[in-house]
Amino acid sequence: MRHERQVQLLKRVAASGDHLKGLHAPGSATNRAAVYADPARFALERELLFRRGPVFFGLSVDLTEPGSYRAMRVDGIPLVVVRQADGSLGAFVNACRHRGAPLVDPASQGEALQAFHCPYHAWTYELNGKLRARPFAAGAFDDVASSCNLLRRPVAERYGLIFVRPEGDAPIDVDDVLSGAQDDLGSFGLDTYTHIASRTNEWNFNWKLFFDTFSESYHIRSLHSRTLAPTFNSDCVIFEPFGRNLLSVGLRANVHEEFAKPEAEWSLLPYGTIQYFLVPNGLVVHQLDHVETWIIEPLSVNRTRTTTSIYAPSPPQTEKSRNYFVKNLDLLLHVTGVEDFALMQQVQESLDAGALPEFVYGANEPPLIHFHEQVNRVIAGAT
Repeated sequence: MRHERQVQLLKRVAASGDHLKGLHAPGSATNRAAVYADPARFALERELLFRRGPVFFGLSVDLTEPGSYRAMRVDGIPLVVVRQADGSLGAFVNACRHRGAPLVDPASQGEALQAFHCPYHAWTYELNGKLRARPFAAGAFDDVASSCNLLRRPVAERYGLIFVRPEGDAPIDVDDVLSGAQDDLGSFGLDTYTHIASRTNEWNFNWKLFFDTFSESYHIRSLHSRTLAPTFNSDCVIFEPFGRNLLSVGLRANVHEEFAKPEAEWSLLPYGTIQYFLVPNGLVVHQLDHVETWIIEPLSVNRTRTTTSIYAPSPPQTEKSRNYFVKNLDLLLHVTGVEDFALMQQVQESLDAGALPEFVYGANEPPLIHFHEQVNRVIAGAT
């Protein structure tokens, strides 16, 4: 992050007063609890936000060489993005045009793919989606050959980020998607990082509860009393909106020590967990010495799949240095799994039972207010 940008954010902290009250939203907000549990509402969210997209698909460094690919499902649609020989990206529906079998594992990532091979009847496709061969068909499909290429989907890549539109043909303007966040994200040099490891898990809670627990720090002093609370501030986060997206910076408890230095020496990085929420499905986290990404996939109104990845600023030179980043990832998943997500599953049980009429988002939780206002606005526009 550019130094002047770090100083700008730190000045907001310095001027925020006791308990960072100056970072609060103008007031609290409420939201119907049913938005987390109503199947009809969930169906609209998946159609309008996820299926129509665009959605975050990962970092450019996930696909470094020609033939490297990443596959995942978005609202059930199997998608695969593959690096082409000319360095561009191609995005396709990950299904053979013959009988719909997946060409690669729908939840996989790999390198050096030479072509797509269907495991069902051995149809083969070029990496650009063009049908190459239908073995032993004896001309049985010659009359439909022109409609047998893979289905393309719009894909765009910029600032080291990849976005795909699961449904429709409208092109993707990454600057429009990021709505101003590109100034920060572009300064991170994401396309210079190295992918270390990824983990996929499934949880019994609505997809929005993932954003809820990550975007505010108010819960740290209680929920994380034995893990994060001694070192992290629990009063408020630095919040900025970027269209539907948002920035939420969690702060260490000793951030005010930086203000004893000359302003030219100020640095946010040792004190901040810098999180960019790319609505609807992505989270990019800039830490002092690595980057994390989360991609979420709603499976049902009360079940969500998460894929968490960690990236190093340069390729690790030893197994010990690589293990350092793997341990960071494992620690992150342990804390969130045992403390955050375990509690969210209990919250979802109450929501499913209709136990509460509404949720309250406090003025000290400004990212929640913005996130739910944006999602509710999309739904209201369609209904």
